[in-house]
Amino acid sequence: MRKLTTAAAAAAAGIALALSGCSAGSGQDADVAPAKSGTVSWWGYTPDTPVAQRYIAEFNKEYPKIKVTYRNFENVDYRQAIIPALDSGKGPDIFDTSAAGGTPAQYGPYAIDLTSFAKQTLGADWKSKIGANYADQLTDDGQLTAMPLGGQAAGMLWWNKDILDKAGASVPTDYASWVDTCKKITAVGKACFTMGAGGKDTFPTELYHSIANSVDPTWFLKAATGKAKWTDPQGIETLDIIKRMKADGIIAKNVLDGGQYPLADGQFQKSEAASVQMGFWYTQYSGAQSCKTAEESAGVSNPTCFVQVPSAFPDVAGKGNGSAYFGEVDYGLSINADSKNVGAAKTFVRWMTMSKTGQQNVANALDLLPSLQGVQPDWSDITLVDQAVQQPAIEKLITASGSTTQTRQYQTTEKTLDGIVVAIQQILDPTVDKPTQQIASDLQGASEASTVGTK
Repeated sequence: MRKLTTAAAAAAAGIALALSGCSAGSGQDADVAPAKSGTVSWWGYTPDTPVAQRYIAEFNKEYPKIKVTYRNFENVDYRQAIIPALDSGKGPDIFDTSAAGGTPAQYGPYAIDLTSFAKQTLGADWKSKIGANYADQLTDDGQLTAMPLGGQAAGMLWWNKDILDKAGASVPTDYASWVDTCKKITAVGKACFTMGAGGKDTFPTELYHSIANSVDPTWFLKAATGKAKWTDPQGIETLDIIKRMKADGIIAKNVLDGGQYPLADGQFQKSEAASVQMGFWYTQYSGAQSCKTAEESAGVSNPTCFVQVPSAFPDVAGKGNGSAYFGEVDYGLSINADSKNVGAAKTFVRWMTMSKTGQQNVANALDLLPSLQGVQPDWSDITLVDQAVQQPAIEKLITASGSTTQTRQYQTTEKTLDGIVVAIQQILDPTVDKPTQQIASDLQGASEASTVGTK
């Protein structure tokens, strides 16, 4: 399951790097040729293990003599484990690197520069074959630290169509219709919108970003990069809308009882709530088999899959702006510079990230937006819970997600993300008696403007 990063996790990674006193790079040369046999270990916070196993099984159809083992970590656990493992010389051959939290700047010293490998595989114009600046987002000081596997988008809602139908409700498009939908859903004994804003998870920032986009589509990233202030009228209006959402019964009373995982994810997968805000990665649970895995992971015995459908975030500010999605490269695959299996690792990374076959498997998993241009899901090979309802909705989601121009976390610092979380928690906590203006002022004081992508 995907979680967002926390400042504590990023700090732990940074401290480990500083204490190491050196960087990797003493292993095999980056010019080692891809191999047709060998063993490869891969560590990541994503994908989920069943998805990774499908990737590996397809890879082994072409390369049966390369054995790949995958170890999945929860997000924070990964951040805390990977650098000490790389420092010790016992780290994996391949590891996940993301654009935000566990970044190229943190992990790059341990990775082979894959620039020449990308040129050799895709040609001199290789960057044009990779989508949406993904390669640049995984580059640090001119070094391509990881080859992009795919991208993500967020800012959408997912709805349990079965609950909507039972309640006689519709997917809302604005604030008033959201309140009306929630009244109908609670009348049949279900929560309307589940959300976990407790703890240090930065998932609540997705809600803030979506609402801010409805208020002013350009303001959030201006504030994140220091070109605007969190105390601007747009920031005050965003926080006031969050407060109204709880008062009007859209946001549940238990919102501070836990994080998005497992609180909100569990409620949605158990059909206790009609909707949840999750990113494109939730598309995978529309599958006729993966939906069962998701429900079982949430503690459902003998799961019966429901029909989940994506929708745009309602235009809660009522200004006609809608609410644009935001996204970036999700993660890439880095090769450990101290790996003893660089050749086999290169073969796996090349197949996963730069081959049509490998990227087709990424597309068909409905977990990522493939990084290789022109690759789309092969619907003849994908079985959904309700093909007629979900396929058109997912195709629309893919189009909208692929055309987003706003970044998700890449241009927002950890301090700012953590500050937004605290602001949301104070707005939603009935025991906190602070004016919205003061909460916004505290956020401004706690934030740190990002300089990434501003030049």
